[in-house]
Formats: sequence, C-alpha cells, structure tokens
Amino acid sequence: GKNGGGGGGPKGAYGSGPREEESLEVDDRDIGRIIGKGGGTIRDLQDLTGCRIITPQRRAEGEDPGLRTVKIQGTKEALAKCKEAISGVLMGDEPRDVLAELDGAVLMKNVDAMSMGHLAKLKDKFEKERNITLDLDARSARIWAKDGNRDTALAAKEAIEEAMEDITTVDTLTVPVPAHLVNQVINDSALRQLQDQTGLTANVSKTDEGTGIRLTGLAGAIQEAKELIERRSHGEGAGFLPLMPGMFSRMPPGKWNELQADLGFLMQKTGAQVEIAQGSNRADVKGGMHEVQAAKLELMQILRYYFPQECDIVELPPESVDWIAGEDDRELMRLQSQGATASLDRSAATMWICGNTRSVEMIRNRIRNSLQRWDREHFSMTLNSKNQCFAIIGSGGSTIRELQSSTGARIIVDPNQCTVMVAGKEESVREAKRRILEIVGNAGSGGGGRACFNCGGDHLARECPDGGGYGGRKGGGKKGGGSK
Repeated sequence: GKNGGGGGGPKGAYGSGPREEESLEVDDRDIGRIIGKGGGTIRDLQDLTGCRIITPQRRAEGEDPGLRTVKIQGTKEALAKCKEAISGVLMGDEPRDVLAELDGAVLMKNVDAMSMGHLAKLKDKFEKERNITLDLDARSARIWAKDGNRDTALAAKEAIEEAMEDITTVDTLTVPVPAHLVNQVINDSALRQLQDQTGLTANVSKTDEGTGIRLTGLAGAIQEAKELIERRSHGEGAGFLPLMPGMFSRMPPGKWNELQADLGFLMQKTGAQVEIAQGSNRADVKGGMHEVQAAKLELMQILRYYFPQECDIVELPPESVDWIAGEDDRELMRLQSQGATASLDRSAATMWICGNTRSVEMIRNRIRNSLQRWDREHFSMTLNSKNQCFAIIGSGGSTIRELQSSTGARIIVDPNQCTVMVAGKEESVREAKRRILEIVGNAGSGGGGRACFNCGGDHLARECPDGGGYGGRKGGGKKGGGSK
C-alpha cells in the first residue's frame, strides 16, 4: 500500500491488466444502498477499487421483478474486491472499513471524539513503536501491520485501547465559578460544543463552599472543560474547531506553508492565538472572548478554502438552532454519527462540518432538508409597533388564545422586541400567518393611523394596491421579517 511500508496499508485501485465486466444480481430494494445519499457510497466504491459500477435506470424486459442487475467493470482483482465491498455495504458497513478489512486491517469503530483526538496525537509514536500504519477517520481507526502479520495489528489495537483508558474513564468534578458569571459560563459556546462532541454534562452547583459548575463525563473531556471554564471565569476566551484526523498530514509541504502564512495573518488580524498540529483532530483558539469568536469564523473560511471537499459551513437562521439540534440534541447526535464532525455553534448560528467527502455531503443534505421543513413549520416577523403586538394578543390575551385554538399553531408575541413567532404543522402555520397579517394590517403602526403593513400607505393591508389580500406580497412585504 502507499503508506504501508513493507506490508499492509491503505490501498488505492487494485491490480493491473485487462479490464473485464461482471454482473451482480441485487435485490431491487438494495440499489439505493449501493448508490447512497447523493451518490456518496457508489463514488467511494469506485474511487477505492478503481472499478466502474453501472446501476440500471429501469428494470430490463424479462428481468425478475425482485432483482436488478448491476454491472461492474475493472481488473480481475479489483472486481473481486468490489463485489465483496458491495456485500459489506449491503450489510451496513462503510466501504472504507470493508476494504480495509479485506486488506488485512484491524478496525476500531465508533471511537469517541475525545479518544480520537488523543489517538491522533499518539499516531506517530504508535506507528514507529508498533511497526504499523494507522488510518484515522472521524469515528474509525484502521490498523495495518507493516510486516503483514495480523497478530501485530491486533497487539497494537490492545496497546491503543490501554493507552486511551485513562481519558475514557468516567469522572465527576466541580469547578468553582463566581456566582455573577455562572450563567454566562455554563452557556459559553465552546463549552456547549465540547458537550455536544463528548457527551459531557455540565450543571450549576450551589453548595456552602460557593457556586460552581459540576462536570460529569470522560476524564479527558472534564479536564478540557475545566480549562475552558477557568479561562472564561477570568474574562478570557477559548474555543476549538473539530477536524478530520490526519487532514493536514495529507497536505503537500508547499500548501502547508501557505496555510501557516494565512494562519499567521489571521492571528495578527484578530489578536487571537490559533494552534493546529499536523496530526491533530482539532484547531484550538485562545484570546479575548470577541477575538476568539472572530478568529473561529475566519478560520472556518480559511479551512474551507484549502479543503473544499472536506470542510463546509452551514449558516442557520438563529431561530432554527434548537430545531436543528433536536430535542435533547438527538438530531445533532445523529448528524455526528454520519462519519464526520458536525459542530454546532449556537451563539454564531453556524454548523461546522469536517470529514470525508461522502459524510460531509450526507450531513449537509440532512441539514438542508431539516431547514426546508423548519421553513414550512415556522414563521417569524418583526412588527412596526407595540400597537400591532397588542392587537395580536387582544384584551386579556383573548385574541391570541383564539388564534392558537382555531389554527392549532403555537404563537409567541414579544412586545418588548416587537416580534411574533409561529410554529406548528405546515397548514396550521400558514393559516395563523394569514390571520396575523390581517390583524397587523388592520392595527396599522400605532397612533390611530391606518398604515399599510405592506407599503406603509394610508390604507389597510387588504386594500393595498401593491398586492392586496392579507399581507400583499409573498413573504410579508417590505416591512417586518416575513417568512424566513
């Protein structure tokens, strides 16, 4: 293999010689699994084996209605590997893992982010001392013995697991925090991200000794959270970006030097310190709170420029952040199980994705689909005056209660911010939005006038020459937030 020294290692395309074609009969329901979301699985299978895979667009005449014929083109060795890899995919495995095992690798699956970060730091040490090649992904580690002996790889796996025991021990620690800062600290975006990545829990603790934050989780995560909390308590900022392990080690020296120059300019521009090691699975940012936030946002842009296939940033409507994370962060956990890092910065309303191309695309598509659903099931707008807010609420809350009862939507009006938010099923939101726009148009902008909600003219919204109806133009007109 290309990284395997004298023996095992990740392989590229298999074999040489004339290309042949073979057919494989597959259950009609399994064609989608071979193709994968966005075609990601079939691309991996083709890239990793050197084969071309042709899936039928429609069932051929006379073909068994329950089966489809898939054609595979490649060298004899590549065809054999590709067929085995397809069988593994249909059993639910990742193409890379299947092929790695076929090449003699020992696998470590579902490795948590904290352990993977620790392993990334020890990668060079293990490779030299154990005579192995380590290939790290977001949640998998593949171990090849350079002498081709599987027992060597198995012994290395045991040594790795033993080395990670200390940081994977569950522990509890309370970190003292001044009472007037505890709410700010526990909601710090970096601490929330660390919780999302490692499963750490953080709760406010009040005892006779004072106020603090009680941490429960992996020992390595607790130590890192302790450092974040102490920095934040002293008015300093700290943050990090999770990365795909080994991402920088694949960079040509020239590109690595260019990246270092850009990072130097970034630090000079923002005043924050950015630390990235070639083998690390994260970038650390330290400095003042505002400097750290600015540096993180700029760093994401830089990394996306250098790694356009492996890195992406999804900007979210601020109101959709909790929706994207899901109840008890379950949706976020699903995203993080897709083979790439998905890190949600709640304060900046951004999702950072980093991993192999296929996993990044899958996560991006899942977020896009969630946002489309959120758009259909939510509506928010900024009103022109408190008069419009009170019109929606009604005397003693009578109007808003009737609206919620008749439409089935949940409606929240904030007179201080002059905002209204609606959530519920698509048809409920649509009807509530129509009714609210009518009420707002009739209420005008205060002061007894009839200011049109659409154009600001001296008439009601339903009489507006710019669009008429309840709200005029699609999206709620020029003023107000309209539908996102």
